[in-house]
Amino acid sequence: MSSPGRPPRRALPIAMLTALAAVPAIGLAGTWQYAEANLPPPTTTTTTTLPPPPVGRLNTALLSLRRHPTPLAERVAEVDSAEAFMKRVEVLGNDVGEASCFRLVDDTDLVAELNAELPVIPASNQKLLVAAVALDVLGTDYRFRTELQSPPPTAGVIAGDVYVVGGGDPVLRTAEVPDPLRYPSFNTTRFEALVDRIVFLGITAIDGNIIGDGSRYDDEFRAPSWGSDITSIDAGPYDALLVNDGLIANGNYGLDPSRSAARIFYDMVVARGITITGSPANESRPVDAGFTTLALVESRLLTEVLVEMLHTSDNNTAEMLVKEIGYITAGQGTRVAGLQAIRATLAGWGVALDGVELHDGSGLSRDNRITCAALTAIMSSTPVSNELRDLLPVAGRDGTLARELLGTQAEGRLQAKTGTLTDVKALTGSLPSDSRVQVDFSLVLNGEGVDQPAEYEPVWKRVVALIDDYPIVIEPDLEPFTPR
Repeated sequence: MSSPGRPPRRALPIAMLTALAAVPAIGLAGTWQYAEANLPPPTTTTTTTLPPPPVGRLNTALLSLRRHPTPLAERVAEVDSAEAFMKRVEVLGNDVGEASCFRLVDDTDLVAELNAELPVIPASNQKLLVAAVALDVLGTDYRFRTELQSPPPTAGVIAGDVYVVGGGDPVLRTAEVPDPLRYPSFNTTRFEALVDRIVFLGITAIDGNIIGDGSRYDDEFRAPSWGSDITSIDAGPYDALLVNDGLIANGNYGLDPSRSAARIFYDMVVARGITITGSPANESRPVDAGFTTLALVESRLLTEVLVEMLHTSDNNTAEMLVKEIGYITAGQGTRVAGLQAIRATLAGWGVALDGVELHDGSGLSRDNRITCAALTAIMSSTPVSNELRDLLPVAGRDGTLARELLGTQAEGRLQAKTGTLTDVKALTGSLPSDSRVQVDFSLVLNGEGVDQPAEYEPVWKRVVALIDDYPIVIEPDLEPFTPR
């Protein structure tokens, strides 16, 4: 039906269409006849094309997976690679033992583990928890301050007591008392700077006592869970005012750290020609006494103090940091408040704390328990992991690792914290593999004699070799999977 208002189309007659179609056909026929009439006469030469040689018939079905061998070969190579790596892990497991733990992670991806959730004695790996939380709670640019406070001086004379007020600086030292430890402290704070300042101010006499004030922290000078084998050479007594780790002279340690510090300051002032009518003592300075700050000395940045702690495994530094964390977070300079803050911070970061028990900051307590899973989490997946890694000693180069792993793939590359107690040996840190994959790891050995080099060194070397070879890659072999 046509649309209204539009004239109907007229169809062409069928006869006309037939005639139009015939015109090209007639032209083509004439052209063919003309071309055939002008062809040259045929020759007697002939060309024969031989068929290709016969090919063996493929038995592989058209839709078989063998028609696509690459994915098959790659998958088998992946399985073989994983199996080869796990065989290495199993060999390592025979060395680690049931009472110890081991864990490797690539970023946050698990690479391998053995008893990773088993609570073990961490020894000085405990300091990693303290350092990590200190970075977060105190901040990288935190400094400890030690002050001299007294009545305002008049004409070079201080009429009253001078207080040496401790601010928790764990590395206050004097030049005349060398550090007797195997790994001496460094990045220290120069205690003599306080005396230099009052000499500069023209002070000639102090009509009073020199009083050490360590009241920023409580009077628990040793962790209660330490055994009698932990002596002052190892740690303690410590307080918010601590000079030369409490060492007075000739290997003797004072019973009260703040009083010992006052004695050291008293002797230095007298040696500089300043008269003192009183004696060394210790007590808290009076509140609202109208004192002025005569002098102060600040520590290096927190990161440098942490480098000292982690490189020398400084036990007093660790314990004082725990109390400083407690003071900043809860207003209580106590071990209990500090450990509670450490635990809460780790939990907030998502570190699994099942079975974890914290009794001190240094790791000297044999009551501490931690897992390799928690230690590797601190190294790999907390907000401070990258900063913490950079503070650790390097194998074969410095700190407690200066003489370890020499001549291995770890030398100059592995960064880790060591830990040693009788029958405990720990190593937690990071090592890039030969293929430049950054692997964080924790190995904590608990068992009879594991702290002896003959026992732990072979295990450390196997761990290093395992990480260096990670990931094991077996190249795909296509031949077994090609069509037959």
